[in-house]
Amino acid sequence: MTVGVVCSLGIGPEKGGRKHNEDNYLVCCDGEIRWREGDGEAVHPASGHSVLLAVADGMGGHEDGAWASASAVQAMAGLYTTHPDMSPELALHRFFLATHRRLHNSLAHDGCVRSGTTLACAWIVGSRLAWIHVGDSRIYLFRGDVLERLTREHTRRLFAQRDRRRIPTDPDQLAQNFIFGSRGLGDNAGIRIDPGLDSGAFPLRPEDRILACSDGLWGFVGDEDIAEVLKTVPAPADCARMLVDRALECGSDDNVTALVARVERLGRKDPSGPMRLRAADTFAPW
Repeated sequence: MTVGVVCSLGIGPEKGGRKHNEDNYLVCCDGEIRWREGDGEAVHPASGHSVLLAVADGMGGHEDGAWASASAVQAMAGLYTTHPDMSPELALHRFFLATHRRLHNSLAHDGCVRSGTTLACAWIVGSRLAWIHVGDSRIYLFRGDVLERLTREHTRRLFAQRDRRRIPTDPDQLAQNFIFGSRGLGDNAGIRIDPGLDSGAFPLRPEDRILACSDGLWGFVGDEDIAEVLKTVPAPADCARMLVDRALECGSDDNVTALVARVERLGRKDPSGPMRLRAADTFAPW
């Protein structure tokens, strides 16, 4: 695969935007683990024969939100070096829930848990992609000029509709997020992930593109415009940059993260060597 990511502060406080960047990302590929660290990128060598991608949008203010998104992606990086004896989708699901519980309980032991983050993950093993998410960061599949959104925002309205309950007050408020847990709707050490709705898996095809992004992008750029950029800008790094630029042109005042991955060729079901990642495409500081 070839991967490109842009993780942007946005327009900045002088123009009415955010003072700090609370978004983060994870790219694990070709024996390296990468995430945003300050205005640059942390790179760590690691042994892995898969591709693991994630986007996180922290909440709770600068200190708490930035910590939450960074902690989430760094904790999820542990999956890259594992060799599970189960299907990728089941392994991802279990690791995701266990990581949330561990981080939440660690904070709860020292007092009130104030911070949380969205988290959208895609794990590619061989020729199969498994995905999972919590919150309102999104994952898209672009295949054959058709854009498909894999995720749905975890609002109070969504879960009420799934359970056939009355729509609650503040229906568009997020019902849960990573580390924090639910917002008065259940066990905070656990989060609700309905298989097939909040997680899934499918075989990849050559030329498939995966987009993971924060709401600073999709909240301002419609699906048609996203599809146009994915179709017309072939290089993932250039595509991620164009998507972020489009969001800012459309009035985004939030942090904006776009992570684009393109399938160059299919891996073996049990790959014996690492997949390729061009270092030049991994980070473009704003």
